[in-house]
Amino acid sequence: MSRSSEPHAPATRGTANHPDDVWVFDVDGTLIGSIRCDTLRPGADELLRTLHAAGSTVVVWSAGGATYAERMLAQFDLVRFVGAFYDKDARGPDGRYVVDHLRPEHRPGTLVDDYPHEVPDQARVIGVRQFLGGNPADHGLREALELARALTLSSR
Repeated sequence: MSRSSEPHAPATRGTANHPDDVWVFDVDGTLIGSIRCDTLRPGADELLRTLHAAGSTVVVWSAGGATYAERMLAQFDLVRFVGAFYDKDARGPDGRYVVDHLRPEHRPGTLVDDYPHEVPDQARVIGVRQFLGGNPADHGLREALELARALTLSSR
């Protein structure tokens, strides 16, 4: 696992990996509650486990920084499913976050975020409704989980 808050390269449209190979997740509002950060979004644990079992690389980034992202996932014992943590802070001229600071093998094939209009559009983007942290019946990760389950079935 790696953690990076290294300086960013100039904003460019980094090359994406295959959609099934590398999945990049935002933290707050996507995997955990944006208001109740002590609450894991329903389906998040299964999603990360399923992707790991399918051989996909899971990367987590956050505007709170790589260390913050790792700390948030550690409270749910999910760090073991994550290949790398990164800062999510530099934006390109189009206002979208850039991925140039991610190592090439960690650049997204799939991005899962509660602000899909702010992430690079050269990868598959799965937008999820912001999870505040209180709804145990939330199904925001359903689409991502269905894709991950299909990966597990196809890898057998």
